[in-house]
Amino acid sequence: MMVDMHCHVIWGVDDGARSEDDTHAMLRKAAENKVRHIVCTSHITPGEAPFPVDRYQDHLARAQAFCRDEGLDITLHPGSEILYTDQAPRLLHEGKIPRLNDKRAVLVEFWYDVPTDTLYQAARLLGNEGVTVIFAHIERYRVSRNIKLLEELRNEYGVLMQMNARTVFEKQGFLTDRWKRKLLEADMIDMVASDAHSINSRPCNILRAWEVLRDEYGQETADRLCGGAAAKLLALES
Repeated sequence: MMVDMHCHVIWGVDDGARSEDDTHAMLRKAAENKVRHIVCTSHITPGEAPFPVDRYQDHLARAQAFCRDEGLDITLHPGSEILYTDQAPRLLHEGKIPRLNDKRAVLVEFWYDVPTDTLYQAARLLGNEGVTVIFAHIERYRVSRNIKLLEELRNEYGVLMQMNARTVFEKQGFLTDRWKRKLLEADMIDMVASDAHSINSRPCNILRAWEVLRDEYGQETADRLCGGAAAKLLALES
């Protein structure tokens, strides 16, 4: 069961789908990729920009209705991708930040040049709210090349690591590819997701990632990374 737990498919709320037609096209693309569940993780910047909750919920409901009307075997779930700010822990505590599928998990991203201290702060303060913290597209951050740092975040704070699907199958240079293989071989990547924003420049390509993972690491690993781990964490039905 493919689960895309990081996807910007809801139109009109962030830099993902630009129109309802874009959302429909992205949902059809997800169906082609055999995705059964999508967590609709629109961007949110706590304390710096208001999140259009009413618009998001309305558009999510309309997208869910489209899946039903089109006969797409896809279930959409609420969520958000949090750009970490100093106010994020407080707003999460106050219930003002959407969690993944309304469960006890949050998806968190950072700026490319995030300092190490901020990663620890996010892991500690958000974790203190009783949630499982997932770091989005871990491959993007310069400090993530320090594998010992990632090990400490996992072991001390229980942080889970998400990798984008295209990172799995794209060649990105000798050093980056070696780093990527080390993480995958050490089971330090917990989930692979599309981070799709459109059907053109950033499409859903999770099936291709699953095929590469199956061929290189076995089907059990591919199934866990592309659906099983997220389904278990978020209590998604098969």
